[in-house]
Amino acid sequence: MTAIQSALAGMNTAETQLNTTASHIANLPSAASPQDTVDLSTNMVNLLESSINFAASAKVVHVADEMQQSTLSMLG
Repeated sequence: MTAIQSALAGMNTAETQLNTTASHIANLPSAASPQDTVDLSTNMVNLLESSINFAASAKVVHVADEMQQSTLSMLG
């Protein structure tokens, strides 16, 4: 598996986590109980985590592309 393929898989995983978490948040009852507050906190952490994971994977794609361009420029 290449670096770009690995990064794209990471982006897909982050997207799935984001969609799942957004769905959980959308389905929380409007009258918040103490349990709902914990769920919301956990889900917000999950949203941040998926955002960071997506950004890291995007950076891997960017760096892999730069490395490929540098290699091609060295070859001719």
